[in-house]
Amino acid sequence: MTAACWHCSNPAPTGAFPAQTPDGPRDACCPGCAAAIETIYGLGLDDYYLMRQDAAPQPDDQRQALDCALFSVPELIDPHLTSLADGQRLKLQLGGLTCAACSWLIEKTVSQQPGVLRSSVNLASMTLSVDYQGQADASQTAQRIQALGYTVTLPGDPRTQADEQRAHKQLLGRLALAGLGAMQAMMYSTALYIGVFDGKDALYEWVFRLASFAVATPVVFYSGWAFFQGAWRGLRQARLTMDAPIALALLLAWAGSLVMMATGGRHVYFDSAAMFVFFLLASRWLEQRQRMTIQQAYRRVSNTLPQAVRRLDGQQIAHWISARQVAKGDRLQLIQGDIIPVDGTLIEGRGAFDESALNGEPLPVNHGINDPVHAGSRLVEGNIVLEASGPASSSLVAKIAEQVEHAQHERVEVVRDWQRIAPLFTGGILLLAAMTFIWHWPAGAAMAFEHTLAVLVVTCPCALALAVPLTLSSTLGTALREGILVASPRQLLRCTAVKGVLFDKTGTLTAGQFRIVDTETVNSLLPEQDLLTIAAALEWNNPHPLAKPFQQYSRHPDITALHADHSGVSGALQGATWRITGAPDQARPDTTCLQLLCDNEVRLYVWLQDPIRPEARAVVKSLADLGITSRLASGDNVHAVNAVADQLEIGERRAQQRPAEKATWLTQLESGAPQMMVGDGINDAQAMVAASVSVATGNATSLAQRAAGLFLLHDTLNAVPALPRLSRLCQRTIRQNLAWALLYNILAVPFAVSGLLPPWAAALGMSASSLLVTFNATRVTRWKLSSC
Repeated sequence: MTAACWHCSNPAPTGAFPAQTPDGPRDACCPGCAAAIETIYGLGLDDYYLMRQDAAPQPDDQRQALDCALFSVPELIDPHLTSLADGQRLKLQLGGLTCAACSWLIEKTVSQQPGVLRSSVNLASMTLSVDYQGQADASQTAQRIQALGYTVTLPGDPRTQADEQRAHKQLLGRLALAGLGAMQAMMYSTALYIGVFDGKDALYEWVFRLASFAVATPVVFYSGWAFFQGAWRGLRQARLTMDAPIALALLLAWAGSLVMMATGGRHVYFDSAAMFVFFLLASRWLEQRQRMTIQQAYRRVSNTLPQAVRRLDGQQIAHWISARQVAKGDRLQLIQGDIIPVDGTLIEGRGAFDESALNGEPLPVNHGINDPVHAGSRLVEGNIVLEASGPASSSLVAKIAEQVEHAQHERVEVVRDWQRIAPLFTGGILLLAAMTFIWHWPAGAAMAFEHTLAVLVVTCPCALALAVPLTLSSTLGTALREGILVASPRQLLRCTAVKGVLFDKTGTLTAGQFRIVDTETVNSLLPEQDLLTIAAALEWNNPHPLAKPFQQYSRHPDITALHADHSGVSGALQGATWRITGAPDQARPDTTCLQLLCDNEVRLYVWLQDPIRPEARAVVKSLADLGITSRLASGDNVHAVNAVADQLEIGERRAQQRPAEKATWLTQLESGAPQMMVGDGINDAQAMVAASVSVATGNATSLAQRAAGLFLLHDTLNAVPALPRLSRLCQRTIRQNLAWALLYNILAVPFAVSGLLPPWAAALGMSASSLLVTFNATRVTRWKLSSC
């Protein structure tokens, strides 16, 4: 006797591989599944079998052995570890997950591992993030996951991509079979519907029905097998999923048609079932393709990064090393055609760089000494030496990938609401179908069956389920193409309600490219050039735009004990304390003044100028045309702030603002209406967190990028006034899709319940509704920043 495996639902000989549980023995198909069952019950996680929607994967002993060896090599694990304040974070690639219950099971199992602080599964990308207290134990984590029957590898493992390609090909194959089967079934059924055969051709009519049966059966039970699996798993856990009415409709259409053939009934519905499966799979395939767009785009960028680079030693001799070994301060030699492996600063030579992988711009960009260069760019002309700003994990590509993952984890309110009401909606569909069957029963079982089938088909909630996720996915992909990274979809949707924008000045409204226009020594025994070398040493690693002009001077080699705070940088030299900070009282019109102090005595004044961005005036005007008030908050002196605000016609401005003061002002503005914060520096991060919408410019510091919900990939402000328009387009498309899906059901359901809509027409209408929602969502991809 054969039963279904309690773990993976494959056929299992009764009693061959029993798994011992508190609820009694459970049948398993193999020792691996038996071990997985006992592990899950042993951890007290048996609720998994009540929550899951699909069968768990069957363990693969050979692959598990290979993966165990993989996690025992520290050199392979290290690139996937991130240092935390109290430990380490490890990111792993999972396989075999089918539903949210799988995510819950893995998170609960890993969280019970000693030393694990938290774990989080991203079901969309099938990745697991684990935070450890102290040293990460990747091997034990992998063994726990493998004991459940799931596969686990390191991100970027070629087997993961092979599995994704295999799944994609399988879905495409099922879709192709369903399409061919639906066309053939319709051809045979058309002849039956229009009455081509009269009584003398009964034999040919029977042949055509058999042909429809032969064509539709593999479509229903092979192409549509996923719907039956999903419905069965839901019933096992006493939950109604969207697959339940779909599977019931398919089963009724196929089985009912067999009954009609056996009893000599007039109609068969093989064509309706095949067409139903085809359009459902077409919608799923389009949804999958849209969801994978962003992930594939960043995978292409990551895959272009080189595995090895040339590092210069103290004798200027180049040695090949792994790109993973690059550290901050390493000097890398790059020649024409090389891909930049890490973010860094160009310290020798000039070159033309293809940055299309990052910002989509097809034309090369020229960079010279002291210019920043990002990982993923390609050196198309010239030979250079690059000073690494940090390891590959700290590059712009890595930061953007982290924000993309954060966006995938975030769910907007309307999606969460739909997930809550979906079981109720499905239950309502089944109840309506039952009432329809009872109502039409007096007209005969065949008539009641036909009208019930039409109700199940026409009320399929696929269009409602696709309305929001597909639109958001299209919007995120479009924004990315236009140079806007959406780390928080929720913030993007808030842009339409924004009534004010608070701009930072330096590096945001201005170009952030200061130049020294004048200097003046004060009671100093040291010459001006020596004072500038001291200032250069203090400012050398400061990310603020005001520090960049000092990099043209050589650094004083003896400066020690560097310490940066919100107002300046201090250091020690020969027993004296040197400090560079702002001098707002000494500022001249259109300039910013810095002072160099020795033991609190001024020794040097430096005046700098920063040009206003060429597009800033047009951006402020465009915002005003949208009814959005622009404001300016800066830590700079009053003269410099007023000069910029007057040129850009910004009425409200505040100078000498500390980070907390910016955040306080923004909080006050938020009490009246939602606000947007646009900034680039560390001193803007606190205000960004307080804003309804936060935007980091293309030259933003790491902290500002992490605090922002939206990130401009291009170093320009042109996208800022376009954000409300993109948000409005996204919201309008979501409303259109939801309205159409609801209107379709409101109009079509009465016809189906009353018996005026045949099953084939119901299948056509349902499929057309889903496809209309899908294609309407893809219309967002036609939006262009240049059209705003």
